[in-house]
Amino acid sequence: MAAVDVSHIAHIRAPAALRAPRAWLIWRYEPNDNPGGKPRKVPWYANGGRRARQHGTPEDLEQLTTFDAARAAAARRGFDGVGFATLAEFGITALDFDDCVKAGQVHQDIVPLLADTYAELSPSGNGVRVFLQGQLGDRKSHASKGFAFGFETFSTKGFVTFTGNVLPVVEMLGNAGEVAPISAEVMGFVRSRFKRELQALAESGEQNLDALGLTPQQLGNCLAALPDDLDYDSWLMVGMAIHHETGGSAEGFETWDSFSQLSPKYTTREYGLARWASFGKGTGPTVTARSLVHLANEHGAGIDLHAPAGPAEFEAAVAAPAPAGKSARFTPIPAGQFVQRPSPEWIVKGVLPRAGLCVLFGESGSGKSFVVLDIAMAICQGQAWRGRRVRQGRVVYVCAEGAGGFRNRVQAYAQVHGVDLADVPLDVIPDQPNLLQRDDALALARAIGPAAVVIVDTLAQTTPGANENAGEDMGKALAHCAGLHRATGALVVLVHHSGKDASKGARGWSGLRAAADAELEVLKMAGGRSLRVTKMKDGDDALAWGFGLEVVPIGIDADGDQVTSCVVTEADLPTARTLRVLGPTETIVNEVIQEMAQAQTSGIEPAAVLAESVKRLPAPEDGKRDTRKQRVKRALESLCQGDDAPYWLGDDNCITVL
Repeated sequence: MAAVDVSHIAHIRAPAALRAPRAWLIWRYEPNDNPGGKPRKVPWYANGGRRARQHGTPEDLEQLTTFDAARAAAARRGFDGVGFATLAEFGITALDFDDCVKAGQVHQDIVPLLADTYAELSPSGNGVRVFLQGQLGDRKSHASKGFAFGFETFSTKGFVTFTGNVLPVVEMLGNAGEVAPISAEVMGFVRSRFKRELQALAESGEQNLDALGLTPQQLGNCLAALPDDLDYDSWLMVGMAIHHETGGSAEGFETWDSFSQLSPKYTTREYGLARWASFGKGTGPTVTARSLVHLANEHGAGIDLHAPAGPAEFEAAVAAPAPAGKSARFTPIPAGQFVQRPSPEWIVKGVLPRAGLCVLFGESGSGKSFVVLDIAMAICQGQAWRGRRVRQGRVVYVCAEGAGGFRNRVQAYAQVHGVDLADVPLDVIPDQPNLLQRDDALALARAIGPAAVVIVDTLAQTTPGANENAGEDMGKALAHCAGLHRATGALVVLVHHSGKDASKGARGWSGLRAAADAELEVLKMAGGRSLRVTKMKDGDDALAWGFGLEVVPIGIDADGDQVTSCVVTEADLPTARTLRVLGPTETIVNEVIQEMAQAQTSGIEPAAVLAESVKRLPAPEDGKRDTRKQRVKRALESLCQGDDAPYWLGDDNCITVL
């Protein structure tokens, strides 16, 4: 290979947003294995060694380097230039436009996309590279019918060359040092260029890259619906989809080749084999069988991926061996081996499992935030909670509402228990992340890092605008909670509210309880407060503990008034009195007193009870006497008389809850 002139490399400059991450490597031209093909731009690490295909692994990230180090290494080792590794960690997208510069002029469709960000010429001088902040995925569109130039996006894998050859229009606008966020113009261009692929993903309802598990008959049904003379890009897409679905097997190629031979445009089997061998090795988007099904449905196939499996499919599933190289999703385990598996692990034994999700709920004013802090501090210190073994670990408390009140609670706990907060692995995020938003969920995971428990207080404040009764909204939030668990290793505890009818559990969508590994309820009753286990996948769901709240003075505010908070104290479990069978009017009066008892359990004025109860009774029919007040008065007297009476009417003419 001829010597390379590297004098230009020392003069390459890059915007600060691109220089900041350790995302750089070096590259050089190498011969193409295909006869007549253009030389390939091959990435190498600055410290030596060709870059492997496993982009984004710890080993890969460790060998990437700074812009300055890559520039120096490229000049020293005689390479052709430096490159930027486009990985999700760096939050940068590169737009690559091929063959879009003619006679020194950039194509008119590209100029509007360069309004406020850095852009440069490619090494050949015939293409343009644009850098932006944000993620657009990895997609590729060849120049073909309707498109004057090729277009590709790089966000999460691969690399792009960096020349420093700034476009004149960028220099003129003063943006040579700017890397701007993705603009509406760029988003519009991407949507128009990848319309079919994005539509297919949206209509499939999922964006995962798993194989669908289509049988050969189902693949055949898809292909049978397609026209024989597909355009080149669609033909390639079909091959990529079959390759992904069959794991690149020989049987998969024969299926594609048999379909291809129906086209008058097909050249040779050898050409098809060469294309088949290239699938799954590039930096473009992964094409799955979902795209094939979508294309087949465009031609009237009527395939429903979510339809129930039919008898023939079950027979084929039992008869057919598992695909080569793919492990079975379900594996029967002999009972003798199954019982030898380790027992479930706990963070707080019997209370908080080492699992993915816990929901702790209660009515407003029940004390749920105080209880969850009490448990969190026990975990941070590795101290037993209510005599139960605790595994010490770091706790991150996402205080999405009432940060000032939470500060007072932590201060009160530390004061009463003699805790030096500097020694406690409790971190607080006094902010309101939106768990419905992908970017917020990812940013929260990055901020948290490894932890034992993440407490989100409250779920409502972190799902603004969500329909709590809709699986679509809450399912999205729960998916992000599952992502937090996988990323941090932590049990995610969602602090939530009871519904209007407290007897029916947590507020909103029933799927929340189904998704939880554990569910805890905090109750405030006339006789005290309690925490009880209402669901435990691998434990006792009938445990309960009583507690009280002790008021603690913690200081004086700027106006000279005393500042107080509360700490949890151990107490006997309150017992609910068994009520006599109540009549219709007694039931209404009892409901009114119970509601008033949420604020006070003594000193309840009978007049207020009478007035509210009368309102809730149906009014008499026209012309009939109104006896509601007398009926309510008799009902109240009945509820305050007898050994099993739940209330007592004292000499001060006030009601006390017994």
